[in-house]
Amino acid sequence: MRRIFLFCLIILLFSFCLPIQTGFVSFWLDSAQAAGATLFLSPSSGTYTINKNFTVKVMVDSGGGVGINAAEGIINYDSSHLIVSRVSDSGSIFKLWTAEPTYSNTEGKVTFGGGTPGAYTGNAGTIFSVTFTAKKIGETQVSFSSGIVLAADGKGTNVFSGFGQAKYTIVEAGKRETKPKEEAKEKAKGILPPIPEIYSLTHPDEDIWYAENEPEFSWKILSDLTGLSYVITEEATTDPSLYPESIIETKKFEKQEDGIWYFHIKYQNRYGWGQAAHRKFQVDATPPESFIVIVDNEGDPTNPTPKLGFKTEDKTSGLSHYQIIIGEEIKAVSLEEVAGGYYQLSLLKPGDYSVTVVAVDKAQNSASSSANFVVDPLKVPIIASIPKIIDKKDDLIIQGTSFYPQVNVKIYISKNNKEAEEFSVKTDDEGNWMYFYQGSLTKGNYEIWAKIIDSRGAESLPSAKHLLTVISPSIVELYGWLIIIILLIIILFLILYIIYQHKRFNEEKVRIKSETEEVKDKLRKIFSALREEVDELIELADKKPGLSETERRVKEKLQESLDISEEFISKEVEDVEKEIKLKKKESV
Repeated sequence: MRRIFLFCLIILLFSFCLPIQTGFVSFWLDSAQAAGATLFLSPSSGTYTINKNFTVKVMVDSGGGVGINAAEGIINYDSSHLIVSRVSDSGSIFKLWTAEPTYSNTEGKVTFGGGTPGAYTGNAGTIFSVTFTAKKIGETQVSFSSGIVLAADGKGTNVFSGFGQAKYTIVEAGKRETKPKEEAKEKAKGILPPIPEIYSLTHPDEDIWYAENEPEFSWKILSDLTGLSYVITEEATTDPSLYPESIIETKKFEKQEDGIWYFHIKYQNRYGWGQAAHRKFQVDATPPESFIVIVDNEGDPTNPTPKLGFKTEDKTSGLSHYQIIIGEEIKAVSLEEVAGGYYQLSLLKPGDYSVTVVAVDKAQNSASSSANFVVDPLKVPIIASIPKIIDKKDDLIIQGTSFYPQVNVKIYISKNNKEAEEFSVKTDDEGNWMYFYQGSLTKGNYEIWAKIIDSRGAESLPSAKHLLTVISPSIVELYGWLIIIILLIIILFLILYIIYQHKRFNEEKVRIKSETEEVKDKLRKIFSALREEVDELIELADKKPGLSETERRVKEKLQESLDISEEFISKEVEDVEKEIKLKKKESV
């Protein structure tokens, strides 16, 4: 009871004194919260192979409280054992620098000074990293010679409380130390976390160079993790447990310099640190070196295949290929095609050109250079002789001359502005040429022109266009012989027909004449028989011999009628005979 009473009394007195001492207590609390900041190196020890690089982080422990927002210092090292190859502020907690990290291998010294607009309250904040190259076998120290750490209390209170020292052992190749026995003991206590699986959207393939210099890595977070550490170094097997970080599942780093880097990460659970995962990534954010393009036409302005002279290199990832851009054509060109520093362009027509050469490195960075040049045309051929109007049955002959012996002349014939047909003829030793058109031109209007193409493929511009009209000949001109042959055939047919009809007519005349004679003979017999028949009929009429006057008169009348009929029929038969004779004379 006494102890309880005494405790309550102290609390009561403290509460009475609190208003009086507010300023002092506040100052005391702020100082306590910001006190105890230290500067240290991580890792603080290690064994490294001679002539190899290793990275050391310069770090700060804020000591808790309100945190810190600025620090500066000087680090000394023995330049006979170690030299600094680079310093980097990638991943730094400081964003502002009063003195960016610099080094002097002559003096064996690294200096820095920087800060952040906010406050850092952690116990392992990276200020910058130093990459050393081991130069001499033996032990060597790296230590701070001075330092200041300012609290984020708005007053710039120096809360620096001490330095951390580091000692490193440089050995020959193959004599690196094994893992400490303490780590083996920790492993024996339980199941250590697995090796992390690393993913990267910015650098998905370890063997490919990327222009992205702000790498981002991600990994899975396990439920039993108590710690996580990761670091980027130039060494393939750095132990990241010396760089503890908060437990996150993705990290985007600030810009890395060009080169081959390694991301290291490992998990920690209550049994200790697991094995580290190492992920290589390659950064090349720098384009190839600048260059110029020279166009070499070998002293001939009409050369249709000039050469491009250019050469460059890429120091980090190396060149991948070139691109040659002429107009809208883009052609990828391998390094082997320009091994001699020249690239032969393909055949070009006469005209003005702009060429751009793009050098592309293995990270797809590019540098380009352009040049303008002209391919002059050959002299235009002359069409000296060509008809203006021809019949379509006529031969088309074109004659011309040129300034070039033994070259090809391309002749173009276009009807009614349609696509032209192309024909070829060669000039003689004096440059003259003649072309015979093999074929038949249809009726219509034509345009004819020509141009020169030599053995190199160099061309002239097209010559002036000549107009040609093709007409159709008359029917007699086209089919004269055919018409004559047809008429002769018709005449022959008519002659044969007439002969045939004449023969038939003669045959018919003979037949009619014969039949007429038969008719005449039959008529005589018929009328003679009729007379006799009349006499008998009259005698039988009265059954008396002799004729009466009446019978005589009837007989005379009948005979008269028979005579008239016989005379008429005979006359008609004679008329037929006369008509036959007349037809015969007309046919003759």
